[in-house]
Amino acid sequence: MALVSPLPPPQGGIARWTAMIAGAARGIGTVDVVVVDIALRGRSIHQTSLARRILAGAIQLARSACSLGWQMARRRPDVVHVNTSGHLGVVRDLVLLRICRVFGVPFVYHIRFGRVPEIVAGGRREWRLMRRVIERASAVVALDEETELAIRGHADHQLLVRIPNCVDLSTLPSGPGRASPRKRVLFAGWVIPAKGVEDLLAAWQDIETTGWELVIAGPGESGYVQRIRPSTPEPAVTFLGELGGPDLLELMAGCEVFVLPSHSEGFPNVILEAMALGRAVVATDVGAVAEMLGDGCGVVVPPHEPDRLAVALAAVMSSPDHRSELGERARRKAVAEYALPAVFDRYVALWRQVSGGREDGQAVVRPATGATAGHHT
Repeated sequence: MALVSPLPPPQGGIARWTAMIAGAARGIGTVDVVVVDIALRGRSIHQTSLARRILAGAIQLARSACSLGWQMARRRPDVVHVNTSGHLGVVRDLVLLRICRVFGVPFVYHIRFGRVPEIVAGGRREWRLMRRVIERASAVVALDEETELAIRGHADHQLLVRIPNCVDLSTLPSGPGRASPRKRVLFAGWVIPAKGVEDLLAAWQDIETTGWELVIAGPGESGYVQRIRPSTPEPAVTFLGELGGPDLLELMAGCEVFVLPSHSEGFPNVILEAMALGRAVVATDVGAVAEMLGDGCGVVVPPHEPDRLAVALAAVMSSPDHRSELGERARRKAVAEYALPAVFDRYVALWRQVSGGREDGQAVVRPATGATAGHHT
């Protein structure tokens, strides 16, 4: 099976998911997964110039197409599973779909963002291109209910399933995490406007933070970080930059509150990890977040509203009992519904279905051999 998806670095949510799925394939031995790495290369995450984005996208498209074509010629995978974040990447998805059709290989299209209802309603070119991929794919994977309903209502499809993201419980730290003299509110993710970092900083200015610190962990352009960094030492805000997976999880295990004020998400892995670690979570109602934090497993607020975010953070920060209750409910839900082995089995079942399962129940996808899972760029 060829998984067309980014790998770290940088430590984005989809990249970490890719490494987790490849690792599960190695450990479980159900399928032989080769990763075609489509991680962002050639431009800063803050470059918004259309010309630069098109040039970087063209280079990435050529690299991805060549890598997938090489895998097709060399190994002829039984299934190709492509992760997409939309935007200009949809052009790449069309090219990869065409390669799969030339070789007669089933194509699974995994939509990893939560903007689908919005772009469907707007009738944008992005949706028109996506719909072409959806209607020609062997299967489509949605992360949240609203995305699934939008696709069902506005595109023909052969097979549409909803599979959540997952968390590898075996990688979580068992100890209390990184100690701090102050109680900690943690944000982890790209330090960019779309993640709501400026909303978070505005909310932080409006609440009582004595004895607390806000820690922002994730990659960001130095000029942007300097522009948004508070000019006074209080309330305490620390920018840590990008951390490796184990370091980030240790930091998360030691926080009292995890916050993700994004303007757009799919099914955030960082929220799953915070839930599995029993942390109280405050996040915005985007993508599948409300579904993840339902049943009293966290606090959800509207995006783009720093005042509402401030009220929610203040309420959680002021009550240790409330934090404990939220964290315990979240931990139980993560273990019961989002643990890696059960979710990975659903992917394997899907790959088996689209590749034409045998009557003896064996998957047509190749069983893992000594090569195991790896990546090719």
